[in-house]
Amino acid sequence: MENVSLFVTCLIDAFRPDAAKAAVRVLERRGCSVEFPQQQTCCGQFSFNAGYQDEAALLAKHWVEAFEETSGPIVALSGSCAGMVVHSYPDLLHKWVLRHDGTEAEAESWRSRAQSVANRVYELTQWLTSLDSSGAESGDIDHSVPFVYHLGCHMRRLLRATTEAQSVMAPQGVELIEPEEADQCCGFGGTYSMAEPVVSTALADAKWKQVGCRAQESGAWGLVGTDMGCLLHLQGRASRQHNSFPVLYLSELLDLVDEGRLSPEVVNQYGGWQDGRNSSR
Repeated sequence: MENVSLFVTCLIDAFRPDAAKAAVRVLERRGCSVEFPQQQTCCGQFSFNAGYQDEAALLAKHWVEAFEETSGPIVALSGSCAGMVVHSYPDLLHKWVLRHDGTEAEAESWRSRAQSVANRVYELTQWLTSLDSSGAESGDIDHSVPFVYHLGCHMRRLLRATTEAQSVMAPQGVELIEPEEADQCCGFGGTYSMAEPVVSTALADAKWKQVGCRAQESGAWGLVGTDMGCLLHLQGRASRQHNSFPVLYLSELLDLVDEGRLSPEVVNQYGGWQDGRNSSR
């Protein structure tokens, strides 16, 4: 049995904890023993993207301290947060130490500690594709069920994890289909969606137009993604336009397949705005 540490991320913890619970069930069915480091907090990406380097470094320092106490793989429920840890932490902490009059040796020590933890980080689908077996059977599905797949910018450009989700879902009888202009941002961009609401909304509307076209062509049951920030942004915009097209995080979809509960009726429960804390699912 493989021991893994779960990096839940703040958006899932605050807005969709059911997705984290689903991820735990999915991982356990595939032979993983899941631990949750209680001290974990935000990875600091919001502060980092907004230009608050010191604030981001303090959160990064705390995150490293929380997860370096663990061993084995760290499974992240967000491509963008995984990208932050893997690609930004070592240099961020090195520069932070030097800005605050630390020595080069101290700066290199923090770079090394951050790199050591970052080397163990996998986004969820990256980890699932690394396993020898896809795990649970596909239940009663006897044909391919289509879903439109939104691949977040950081998954695509930082982690280069462009086919992992399809590789995970295809053996389970689910086809993930990207929309036209799939490489265009959905408009979330962390603090960008708050700082530039007009442009952010326009990008979300453009993304939904492409999703709708692909769904109509393929008969897709819903939209699925691997970055909760993107999904909350798109689902929030959909709710304001009275669009009830279902939006699921990948662990939720895979959990339904594992349990043999994937049906249009169940998937439709994920339509419109859903607050995971008050969900009846």
